Amino acid sequence: MTASIPTTTCRVCGTEVPVGAFCGFCGAQLAPQRGNGPDWLRVRAYSAADGENVLRLSLVSSLFPHLPHRSRSTFRWGLAALIIVLVVFALLRWQAPLVAMCALGFPVLFLIYIEESDVYGDDDLPVSTMLLTAVLGAALGVAWAWWTGPIVARSYVAFGGLTSDRVLSGLGIPLGGAVLMLVPAVVVRLLRPRNLESLDGFLIGSLSAVSFTAAGTLVRLTPQLVLRFYDTGQPVNVFLVEAGIQGVAVPLTAAALGGMFGSALWYTLQGERRRQRFAAAVVPAIVLILAVYALLGLIDIATMRQEFQLALHLLIAAVAVLALRIGLHLALLKETREEMRGEPILCAECRHVVPDMAFCPNCGVAMRAASRTSRTTRRLTTETT
Repeated sequence: MTASIPTTTCRVCGTEVPVGAFCGFCGAQLAPQRGNGPDWLRVRAYSAADGENVLRLSLVSSLFPHLPHRSRSTFRWGLAALIIVLVVFALLRWQAPLVAMCALGFPVLFLIYIEESDVYGDDDLPVSTMLLTAVLGAALGVAWAWWTGPIVARSYVAFGGLTSDRVLSGLGIPLGGAVLMLVPAVVVRLLRPRNLESLDGFLIGSLSAVSFTAAGTLVRLTPQLVLRFYDTGQPVNVFLVEAGIQGVAVPLTAAALGGMFGSALWYTLQGERRRQRFAAAVVPAIVLILAVYALLGLIDIATMRQEFQLALHLLIAAVAVLALRIGLHLALLKETREEMRGEPILCAECRHVVPDMAFCPNCGVAMRAASRTSRTTRRLTTETT
């Protein structure tokens, strides 16, 4: 740390850090803030986006945490456009386009996010690793949907009402799918990636879940896709419910829970043993994922109005996104930090020139919220100016 920068002692970690709103080492606010909660939570300052509360239900900064600040509004419009297109196709009863958009709409947006965030390359995740994740997830999704499709059909035709066999299939199939969608992330983790950062794990886990869910949705809805382009045999509300569940709630829930599991797998804390990390991060993530998919299975087989079913799916998706957001926030605050360089660097979030540390002293956003490529580029730019 250069002598020209005024410093102070952080009241939380005791480290000498540059004067600012936040500690550059642990991320705590240097001055207590009313309503901020405990220092370990820092509820009023989300670690991946400037000026956002941790409990704010923001889809873009939660599901696309690597995004640079300038791109978030574009992705908000992208999500809004996806929902509008789904609603329009549903109102027009364009069955085939609606099925295609339900299966592929959000995955395409997620792939654009990967490209925009520049999270692959020599410094970040290899392209081969992401291809392995996507292909394995899609293959498992196709196989699971193909194998379980006839089971679901038989349970509805043969039993009709809410029987024990229907409950077993309603619980077993979503729980089995939840386990399988996590397998690619486990496989990649067992390959021992050279770098361990929670947001790398988030990307792998989300990509795994999104690929699995998209492939499964496409297989399950293929009969509708090839049957007819335009369907006047059902009321519009049926198409609207399908658009909301299959095109919005299902992919958002999968991306959020898969990303939460991946970030837990990649999470590291200096001094903690592997078993301690597993118990503190991975086990709670697995329990939550299984509980959510068991609940979704029960909702799908329950006798209720379709509109109420849609509302429950959307509510669960919101809870999943919020759980992901809290998990990523805590992981960024607590995981093993890079060595403090102290050299000037442009913060990718607030655009202030600040000392190169684990957290921006001005906005409190974690340096690891940006890709390694972004960090390296900004450091090289600073060195050459």
